[in-house]
Amino acid sequence: MFWYTLVILYFVRFTSTTELIDYTDSISLNSPQIKTLFVRQKRESDPAQWLPTRPADYEVENESDASNTTTEHTYYNMTIVNGDKKAFEQHYVDMKEWLANKNVSGNSTHDHLHNAYRKAAGIKLKFEFPFYGHKLVNVTIATGGFLYVGDQTHSWLAATQYIAPLMANFDTMSNSSSIIFGDDGNRFVVEWSNVKLRDDPNAGVFSFQASLFANGDIWFVYKDIPISVTNISDANHPCKLGVSDAYLFNHKMKLPNDAQATSKKVIHEYHRISIEREKILSNTVVVLKALPTCLMFNDCNSCANSTLKFFQCTWCQPNEGESGFCSDADGLHRRRQDFVEGYCNRPKKDMCEALPSKPATKAILPDSKSHPDAIVSLSTEAPKSHSTGATPEEKSWSHWKTFLVLFFCLSIVFAFWVYYAYNNPYSWSGQMLIKYRKIYTSPANQVRYSASGHM
Repeated sequence: MFWYTLVILYFVRFTSTTELIDYTDSISLNSPQIKTLFVRQKRESDPAQWLPTRPADYEVENESDASNTTTEHTYYNMTIVNGDKKAFEQHYVDMKEWLANKNVSGNSTHDHLHNAYRKAAGIKLKFEFPFYGHKLVNVTIATGGFLYVGDQTHSWLAATQYIAPLMANFDTMSNSSSIIFGDDGNRFVVEWSNVKLRDDPNAGVFSFQASLFANGDIWFVYKDIPISVTNISDANHPCKLGVSDAYLFNHKMKLPNDAQATSKKVIHEYHRISIEREKILSNTVVVLKALPTCLMFNDCNSCANSTLKFFQCTWCQPNEGESGFCSDADGLHRRRQDFVEGYCNRPKKDMCEALPSKPATKAILPDSKSHPDAIVSLSTEAPKSHSTGATPEEKSWSHWKTFLVLFFCLSIVFAFWVYYAYNNPYSWSGQMLIKYRKIYTSPANQVRYSASGHM
């Protein structure tokens, strides 16, 4: 049993590696990989007859105010400080000095991000980071000057679900360029140090940081900005500053000529904060102070009695017997699917009565190997029963993984049995091995060979 457990742990350890990604900068409308493009489409322009699970249409809420230094948004308060050396020193982290602390884990370089272009690597945080109210433990660092914080990785990371101090066409090909990151359990810091624009290397080197805090706050600190950000081209890579979030929705639709309903997975962007480019200079600090959301409440009573400035909270119980969660009345968050299919948008009286006393589930989607694009719908077959969202390829691979694990474990057990029997010939196992050994002896006229198998 000990060896069996050890084998399982060994296999799990080496099949749960950090995800490395090569991402694409933009989406081509004529790409053969894309069948349908979803960009906040309207009902009247859509020929499809959507089933009742289709969510209502919402325009992306893009909050930016060029006239104010401090702006109150729905999810964050944003403060921009320019030309204040003291404020810069208070927010900037000397990464080499910080990484020397025993309680800080991280690295001054990453193999996948070093000497790289359009590369990204997943990092697991030591704490739960609330992003738009959703508690995340995984982030993806991209060479293009941003963090991807979506639950499902894909090739178009720059489209939405990002934290971008300065998203642009950067690379780390220069000898002095590096991406440094560290985590002390309360704060995660990433620095893009001395990175250059790939399409304008003579512009100079850029150095800036992004800090994520356990309370949900976000800091952008700009050390060296050699040119005006307004002059950075977005021809080969999006140039964005700010944050964005979206939700995944599995649309069930029925076209007029199709008898069977089909489904499409789409990620809808529901909110974005854009920082004015002209405000970003060297020694600039941007602070995004996280505001309370409905998702922070873990029980029905506190949810129903909450008084938030921007949200009217309601308790959502998707299905009888399942754990509920607190949601805003519009259901604009990453659990949109549960909100709509549970009819949580319908008014309820005494919503907290006769509810099971189960804690609220975390507002975070499970890890998946399905990677839909941020604004691209992926056609799949309609589920014949309650579908889990897995594609046939994923189900097939899951079956193969189960078979491989079982085969691997049985092979190890058999090898140990043979070893024991060989070294203990007077045991029952040893006698069995001696008794049947001749059956498997190859004739002298046959050629023996060995073959290696790969798991």
